Amino acid sequence: MKPVFVILASLMVGVALFAQEEGGPPSGGGRPPMVRYDSSKETTLQGAVTAVRTETRGPGAFVVLTVAADGRTLDVFAGPEALLKRQGVTFAKDDAVTAVGVAMENPDGTVFVARTITRGETVVTLLDAQGRPVGRP
Repeated sequence: MKPVFVILASLMVGVALFAQEEGGPPSGGGRPPMVRYDSSKETTLQGAVTAVRTETRGPGAFVVLTVAADGRTLDVFAGPEALLKRQGVTFAKDDAVTAVGVAMENPDGTVFVARTITRGETVVTLLDAQGRPVGRP
């Protein structure tokens, strides 16, 4: 009877993992839902920072910029706070920024997932061309 239980338990875990992989992990627990970065939908967002905040996402703090551009305001995911600190990069209200990335819908509205952010002469690369994180903290 014990081998049958082990086989059934293994199958149930495999099905659960497959379901999560297909639809992404469940949201909650402070972790954002996994999203696929589609580089074919990349756009450039140029505007002024109206607010800077830090949110807990996954294993650490994540910097989110609120940027006013083209008559609208978007939250721009600027990257892990530890990565930005290591690179000596900070953002402040009224900074002029240019972000290259993808606008995505989530339950709270549209967010902009930045691949690069430029402020003045400083360029921060957060994701590679396929949307994979670079310089993990």
